[in-house]
Amino acid sequence: MLPTTGPRGPLFGLAVSAGLVLLFVFGFLAWQSPPQMPQRLKSTTHVEMTVTNEGAAKLGIHEIIRQLYQPLKIAPDESSFSFIGEDLNLTSLALPWAPRYKKPMGKDILILDLETRPLESTEHFNHGLFDWRKLNHVSGGVFSHYIYSLIHGYDYKFVRAHEFEDRHATWIKPSALAQHIKNYKFIVFLDADATFRFQHLPLEWMFNYWQIKPQHSFTMALDPWDPEEPQYNSDRFNRTYTNTGFMVVQNNAHTMQILKDWHECPDDTRYKGCSEWKMPKFHEQSAFGEYIRYDYADYVKELQCAEANGFPGVEISNCQGKYVRHYWFEKQKIKEDLQQNMMNAITLPIQRIFAENIGGIITEQKENVLPS
Repeated sequence: MLPTTGPRGPLFGLAVSAGLVLLFVFGFLAWQSPPQMPQRLKSTTHVEMTVTNEGAAKLGIHEIIRQLYQPLKIAPDESSFSFIGEDLNLTSLALPWAPRYKKPMGKDILILDLETRPLESTEHFNHGLFDWRKLNHVSGGVFSHYIYSLIHGYDYKFVRAHEFEDRHATWIKPSALAQHIKNYKFIVFLDADATFRFQHLPLEWMFNYWQIKPQHSFTMALDPWDPEEPQYNSDRFNRTYTNTGFMVVQNNAHTMQILKDWHECPDDTRYKGCSEWKMPKFHEQSAFGEYIRYDYADYVKELQCAEANGFPGVEISNCQGKYVRHYWFEKQKIKEDLQQNMMNAITLPIQRIFAENIGGIITEQKENVLPS
């Protein structure tokens, strides 16, 4: 869990100032929107930051963020989604006919972060040294995932897991998913270097776009595949691996058995030879690609790399991170994505004030003369 308190000092003054800025923005939004306040989320995983002033109500940071993004959000079954890409051109994408997910699922979806390491930024925070500029990609990714959960009302957990003694740390994924999936319809897991490209685009819309059906226990994107190095991201049958850095795990009749077989794979319980992947790359990902998906082919949906893997500039397999970006390299760009998403949400209501001359802030000077 993320910390809720820290030592007072210069950091405290900075936090209050930041809170007042958010309060100012929230005031703009409330002024322009119908007078409604989202219900306070009940999950204990949500961090509260309240801003108080005489005569003003307390506002949780989750309420401010959700209201801030409200003008940008689209419905789960919105027929199309438009955005301006890196090339500054407008792109529009259409949903398939008869979308399956028509309403927000809220707390039926869990956004899951899983780490064996503590957040470096938490150590800085506890010593009064937190600074956005020094934030590493792990904290940047975690913050991005948490903010996304607040915007759409999903549940969120940051799980600190102990490492195995005999295998790589990434093997914690199957057991962590198994421990939580029974409480949710979906778990969406992301590595710390993966992020949602559009914070305002809900998962339900993406589920509709990808046509995730009830039988799909796992949905993952393929890795890039280079014909000049065909063996690098391929299994023993020369089939491209799926990447476990972003997974949509659905709670259905097959999911727990898949997770069990995956977790036990390096013990050679069902799959002889799987212990090969205890330590060598790509650990649990290789085991899933070499063994699990062949026994459960009907329950694993594979997305093209371009859909939910990679980032702008990757030419191999067109892995451009259309909806989910995974920065295998240049990991600090996680922070840039978060910054761009946040600034877009903050500046939109300010732009609206100028565009609609709300409050009469724009005046016309018809003659350029001195007053008499």
